[in-house]
Amino acid sequence: MKIFYAKIEKLLSEVGIEKLKEYAQNIQYKSKNRFIEHCAGRFLVINVCKNFYNIENPKIITINKKPKLENNEICLSITHSNGYVMAVFDDDYCAIDLEKIRPVNLEKMSLRYNKNFKTLDEFFIYWTQYECSIKQSGKINFLQSGKLENDYIYTVSSSKNDIKNIKAEMFSI
Repeated sequence: MKIFYAKIEKLLSEVGIEKLKEYAQNIQYKSKNRFIEHCAGRFLVINVCKNFYNIENPKIITINKKPKLENNEICLSITHSNGYVMAVFDDDYCAIDLEKIRPVNLEKMSLRYNKNFKTLDEFFIYWTQYECSIKQSGKINFLQSGKLENDYIYTVSSSKNDIKNIKAEMFSI
């Protein structure tokens, strides 16, 4: 399992909006920000597939609102949050979720989810794990959470049970 991430602003400055738009896949968004996040996610996946997995012509398709490679060369999942995009790659089912740590009412969230959240980190670990379980449709044997640049929490999930100490790597062009 490998995790790659990129700062969307950096991608925009290095490759430009026109290059990112090439990854739109005819999907329309009401928000320009969501559109750019979508394109940045596809750009990240395609370039990681080419540069790290030596997949010559990777093509992303969407099945049940989830991205996958057309020829199933490798399993993947994409997430984005407040200016960052991340993707996880594995040879079996996997998922990833990323959330910016921001103020939430921990008392209210504790009541809503029948938990006792003492810190924002605890809440966002719970939330990203919950999102991964939805993305992976219940095929989870392993979850690992981590921090990205101190302001974000991410969780990866896998259908395997022997994955430990996975670190996110910054993608560079």
